Amino acid sequence: MRDDYERFTAVGAEVLAVSAESPERSESYLRSHPLSYPTLVDADHQVFDAYDVTSRLIALGQRPALFVIDAEGVVRFEEVGAQQYNIPSNDKVLEILESLS
Repeated sequence: MRDDYERFTAVGAEVLAVSAESPERSESYLRSHPLSYPTLVDADHQVFDAYDVTSRLIALGQRPALFVIDAEGVVRFEEVGAQQYNIPSNDKVLEILESLS
């Protein structure tokens, strides 16, 4: 998403990352891997639990997830994977976003 952020905003989308780590670990990671979009910290996993993105042993940590949520708060697309390679490509997500407008 980092590489195509401008393509996402061009179709009216906003990208947010959610970190399941502590504020300190999230900040440390972001210093080394800066993002052009906001990262929200969810150390107590309230957001992860609400969207059923709980950690699984086979994922060796927090499972990756991607949600497309419209302006009314309706989830229009979701993909919760076991590993990072399970997340759809940026082109696929952009296709989904463009179909909503």
